[in-house]
Amino acid sequence: MKIYYIANARMPTEKAHGIQIAKMSEALRAAGADVILVVPRRGEDGSLKNVYNLAADIPVVRVPVIPYAPSFIVGSASFMLSVFFFLFVKKLIGEKFLVYTIDMDQFSFTPIPFLGVPYFVEIHDAKRSGALFSFIFKHAVGILTINNIIKKKLCERFHLSEEKVLVAPNGISEEFFRVESVTREQARATLGLPQNARIALYAGQFYAWKGLEIFVEAALRAPDILFYLAGGTREVFERLTGIHEIPKNLLFGGILPYKEMPLLMRASDALIVLGTKRDEYSYFHTSPMKLFEYLPVGRPIVAARTPAIADMVSEKEVSFYEPDNAESMARVVSEAMNNTVVAGTKCVSARALAEKYTWKVRAESVLTRLRGVCV
Repeated sequence: MKIYYIANARMPTEKAHGIQIAKMSEALRAAGADVILVVPRRGEDGSLKNVYNLAADIPVVRVPVIPYAPSFIVGSASFMLSVFFFLFVKKLIGEKFLVYTIDMDQFSFTPIPFLGVPYFVEIHDAKRSGALFSFIFKHAVGILTINNIIKKKLCERFHLSEEKVLVAPNGISEEFFRVESVTREQARATLGLPQNARIALYAGQFYAWKGLEIFVEAALRAPDILFYLAGGTREVFERLTGIHEIPKNLLFGGILPYKEMPLLMRASDALIVLGTKRDEYSYFHTSPMKLFEYLPVGRPIVAARTPAIADMVSEKEVSFYEPDNAESMARVVSEAMNNTVVAGTKCVSARALAEKYTWKVRAESVLTRLRGVCV
């Protein structure tokens, strides 16, 4: 099966969606699909294999877009036109293929239904009711959502059959399973982290919708814990939160290479997943990639008790804190570090759950669906 994977995304990129696109493409190819990634040409080049630690490189087609577009909308519109003509030519010469697309924006994939080729859409939030998405969903051979909450809302708003919508959260790569033999001391020595500190790690990009400001108050309430944020700089944190008085035990690691993340998680004493009630996407729709990457590394996980996160994990695998409650976060992090018996039991359950969330499992479920509808 030949698949053109359409994504309006700079590749490679330091952002989490780049990992998701690269790893899903790799897994689909490993499962037997001939996947070609189609992305905008924005001056990027280089091997995805090296950046994302892939077994082999992924074929990439970079279609022309307006360079230095004055806005994201203009850039997306130019990508939309390029993709349409690229696929139209492929169809014109008699090539048989399926389109797999992901909602990196809200409209660049909208002409695809007019090509008259089978297409499958991956959706990361519950779209508002409207004629545009009704048309797209009606003609798609299938829809993938990243949690059951999004699926339920899409089925209700667009009158979709449940059979048409596949739920497949984000996945885990094999490298996160392979660090179990590395001790905390070895990982810290490699990364240059203090051996005697108690480290609570947050690994993830800095975005306003994540509720990052909770870390300041949590750090003040737990001065004996080093809160280490890997995913952005202090300057970005201050700009997004408006907070400039930063506790000494709140440190920023910047954006680290993807290859370092499994070792950094292994060097930590607890791993934190954010979620806030103040943002609909964060509370209901997100499928944090780091949550799944945390599962197999053998460290206690502390997660916000949001509907989105509770849809994927339970008290068997993680310790929940109340969203937007810094006292709750600080207390649960401390308990997770101190109660090694409970933490050990949860880590075993998390490791078992991780087997269900690999990119391999995700890709195979998608291909099974596609082979069933594209005969």
